[in-house]
Amino acid sequence: MSLSTEDRLAITELVAVYNQAIDAGRGEAWADTFTATGVFEVTGRNPVEGRAALIAMVEAQAADSGIRHWTTNFVIDPAGDGATLRCDLTLLRGAEILLTGRYEDELARQDDGWKFTRRRCLPD
Repeated sequence: MSLSTEDRLAITELVAVYNQAIDAGRGEAWADTFTATGVFEVTGRNPVEGRAALIAMVEAQAADSGIRHWTTNFVIDPAGDGATLRCDLTLLRGAEILLTGRYEDELARQDDGWKFTRRRCLPD
């Protein structure tokens, strides 16, 4: 499978929606960026799997705590019927850098667009 320019733009926008939803504490909108059985992993923590658990994770955090997720240096590749994405992450609160790292993602095209099947956060 090859990825069109439209696919690449849709995946890039998915990341923007993900970032804005988690930064605002909008659990349902954040969970919408994953498939129904999607998994979110951070190195050293238990994976969060499935819509209800994803929503609960975000809702347990302080909404709009001033934290912003910035992602850069996107590399998007076809992978079977889906795609992979690698990008860098900077987590900020104001001018303070809280964390740097990278994401390694697996994505699937659904009827309603591209979604994460697995999103791995690997802090530096």
